[in-house]
Amino acid sequence: MSPDTIHTALLGIAKGGDDSILLADGLSLVRPNDQLLAHRRDWVQGLGEMDEEAKATRYLLCEYPQWVQGEEWGAAPERGANRFYAGLMAIQVIKPICTLGFIYRRQEIERRPPMQPGQWAMMNKFDDAMLAGVPAMIDRIQPVMDGRNVEQKNALTLLQLGLEHFHPYIAGLLWVTGLEAIFDSGGREEFKKKLCDCLGQQTPAFPNWHSKLDAPLYTVEEIAIPLFVLRNKLAHGADLRTAATDKKHPVDLTQRVSLIQDTETVNYALLLIEAACYLLCQMLQKVL
Repeated sequence: MSPDTIHTALLGIAKGGDDSILLADGLSLVRPNDQLLAHRRDWVQGLGEMDEEAKATRYLLCEYPQWVQGEEWGAAPERGANRFYAGLMAIQVIKPICTLGFIYRRQEIERRPPMQPGQWAMMNKFDDAMLAGVPAMIDRIQPVMDGRNVEQKNALTLLQLGLEHFHPYIAGLLWVTGLEAIFDSGGREEFKKKLCDCLGQQTPAFPNWHSKLDAPLYTVEEIAIPLFVLRNKLAHGADLRTAATDKKHPVDLTQRVSLIQDTETVNYALLLIEAACYLLCQMLQKVL
């Protein structure tokens, strides 16, 4: 039997190199080709979406056997999906990139929201050194996808859902929940302690992937409590402005701040939310 396949379009990864780059058993990064693009359907997708798919940088292609010896019949779809998402999330854990959202499987098209990383990730390319680290990360994520560690699987899923969500506050809430899934903190002080113990107090909350001189200087220690305060306000539907009058840990979530020099200012809450994504990625790199 020929293998089944799953594939999805990625942007900003492996612009050079061979037309097909093997990442791990059954997982490859492939340039758009007629065989992959034949899965598009104009009755599902608009012409603009089909054109975007054709211009994608790469497709993540997962090929998996329809049956393996000793396996119950019908188990292949879940096994294939686990393999596919191990590859996709290995890339996102190393450095988030854009996806176009459509996932092609046999004759089916699943329309998911595109993954959209934050400003800092968009300002840094997914380079060859990062690509070289993907196979090892796949090996670390695959046991989580196949296993029973619900907390770690939840953290990976929450990273994915946050990247897919159009509203930044909801995305941030998902990412902080992903952090809590890993270390189950009991309050803001414990959240800070566990985050700092794992990542290091002075570790940049915004990873300096390419040793840029103008990289954001916010540290894990500096970000931790304001992030947890923001999480509490969002989770309880509270007015974010009330965080500034907190008796123990006042945080002005509405102050205007810049990610780096010469970038547009944003509310501090939005900067914290973007940091939450990278903190979750760094945490997953540590614990998986």
